[in-house]
Amino acid sequence: MFIALVGALIAVIGSAVTLRAESNDWTEPFPPFKIVGNLYYVGSKGLANYLITTPKGHILINSDMEENVPLIRASVEKLGFKFVDIKILLISHVHWDHDAASDTIKNLTGAKYFVMDADVSVVESGGKADFQYGNDPKTLYKQTKVDHMLRAATRSS
Repeated sequence: MFIALVGALIAVIGSAVTLRAESNDWTEPFPPFKIVGNLYYVGSKGLANYLITTPKGHILINSDMEENVPLIRASVEKLGFKFVDIKILLISHVHWDHDAASDTIKNLTGAKYFVMDADVSVVESGGKADFQYGNDPKTLYKQTKVDHMLRAATRSS
């Protein structure tokens, strides 16, 4: 049930996120804020990151690029949460601007990396298997081991 909920959340957030052409907003700080309940925005002006807080540890959605890690960490801590309390890392979809810093965040927090089954090969190849960006050396990143593969829920009739 939990994994199906996480998969559905990734799908909703992934479809709601639109990237701007200007990458300078991608690293521009933006004030973190509570969205609703235990869901918070902790991203930059141009790239979305979300924090879901729970008593058993937090869930971070999207790692962005390496240069955004200090920004994400500062946003989490400005809201009064501990960055090291992130226990699960998810990505909305598998492009370098959403997952390039996953290895760094895993190492800093000890979080387990949950990735949709179709995206595992891209993440574990460091972006080389990305159909859109795989041939661009500027978009490649450190290969990151996936700890848990998510699958889309299927409806039974």
